[in-house]
Amino acid sequence: MNINNAAILIFFLYCGSFFAQPVKTEPIEAADDHFMRGNYFAAMTIYEKELKKGADNTFIIYRIGLCYVNTKIDREKAVTYLELASKDPKLGEDVWMNLGKAYHLANRLEQAIEAFDKFSDLKPKRAGEVERNIEQCENAQKMMRKPGNVSFQNLGKEINSSDPDYYPFIDKDEMYLVFTSRRKENYGGKKVEMDGYRSSDVYQSNLDDHGKWTLARNAGKGVNTNLDEQVTGLRSDGMEMYTYLDHIDKFGDIYISTRKDAAADFAKPKIVDPIINSKIETSSCVSEDGSILIFARRENVNSSSDLYMSRILPSGKWGIPQKLPDVINTPYNEDLPYLSYDGLTLYYASDGQGSMGGYDLFKSHWNQKTNTFSKAENLGYPINSTDDDKSICVTQDNRLAYVSAFRPNGFGDLDIYRIKFEDTEPVSVIYTGQFFMGDTIPASQPTSYAVDITVTNTATDYEYSFVPHSKTGRYVMALPAGNYKLVTRAKGFVRYKEDLVVSDMGRINLERTKNIVLQKSSKNQ
Repeated sequence: MNINNAAILIFFLYCGSFFAQPVKTEPIEAADDHFMRGNYFAAMTIYEKELKKGADNTFIIYRIGLCYVNTKIDREKAVTYLELASKDPKLGEDVWMNLGKAYHLANRLEQAIEAFDKFSDLKPKRAGEVERNIEQCENAQKMMRKPGNVSFQNLGKEINSSDPDYYPFIDKDEMYLVFTSRRKENYGGKKVEMDGYRSSDVYQSNLDDHGKWTLARNAGKGVNTNLDEQVTGLRSDGMEMYTYLDHIDKFGDIYISTRKDAAADFAKPKIVDPIINSKIETSSCVSEDGSILIFARRENVNSSSDLYMSRILPSGKWGIPQKLPDVINTPYNEDLPYLSYDGLTLYYASDGQGSMGGYDLFKSHWNQKTNTFSKAENLGYPINSTDDDKSICVTQDNRLAYVSAFRPNGFGDLDIYRIKFEDTEPVSVIYTGQFFMGDTIPASQPTSYAVDITVTNTATDYEYSFVPHSKTGRYVMALPAGNYKLVTRAKGFVRYKEDLVVSDMGRINLERTKNIVLQKSSKNQ
């Protein structure tokens, strides 16, 4: 989020269409200044006010459309404004390139390809520029025809805000969560930065006894300042956190912060070994045993980023980093690596080949014996979208993942989601126990039990039926994660009712004991 390639693109578009500008007024000059600096929120506000004043100006309409393209406010509004702008030939051919991008982000892929083709026809010398855009649209079409069987759960207002919340990482027990946020409550949140957002801070949350994340809290002044801090990795035990700092005097290095135990705050970040931070390094992850570090590196601010690996030496220092092979790295950007708990799968973000738009999430299987990686595999739709999808953290049983994404009905920008891979075996909790009829005195129990148990999933209305052993009254129930209503029926006894919550979050107790005492009824049911 620190290197805004879109702003660079818009700069050239601005220069190319300079002749179409109106005579400037002071508000328009201010809007243009915000636009050129990449603060599309401020620019959009002024442009829209000027348009409401009755200014019939397609250049302003064009600029508003570009502002919507470069923010996550409303993708369809970007289309609406740029469609209007495309009707004015004086705006130049670039309007078709940008309309194509707006269609692409709005998942209107056939129209995106048509707009990109229109641009190629008008500017044949620049046809090569849109080949990759069209390829991404075609990739998106293929993936959307065969969506993956996954479900998304927004972590809710306890974690997410109306500002960007992103780069989530959990410990191996799914009991601790860290992420990055650019909300107004941050230490530097009172000031808006050049791009229209506030500075970023690291936040944290714990899973409570009810299987819910507690209200997110700032990681504290040991980690955060009035400037930008972002978390890029968390060791599986939750005791080491890797961060990227974007300060006036600190840029392009990876830092590590530690804590003594789960109740302690993270200490002030320290720079990782200089042999790691020799160029421009932006993100990193560490293996569960702490012996392998995988990180993203740029040779300079204008180059693309690649993934590197370093191993710990007997001295405790990191060894000379080795660039990962071409099945991982491309001529484009690779970033935000994440190594699975067993060390056999590398997840990462890339805007290279196979992307359906912007950055996509990929994975590659790593054979540690031969030190070879398999061909990278796109995680597909809907995990990936036509927008940037840059971070993922997968639980140790590979059933779940945490991502940051911009999705419909979110809280306003990037939100943190918990993904469930529905094709994996769901967690089921085994309930065992015994029915006691009237009281718990063994001599008072019947020689034959006739009890029906109905358990209804409150979300789906799906019913499970169980019957205890007719001689002993003992029962066994297996229930997948969900919310349930349990009801028992037995002639001569009051119906027993109870709400059950079966959570698949955190440390899961897969076996639970529940004895049930049925009270005698004054009349037959």
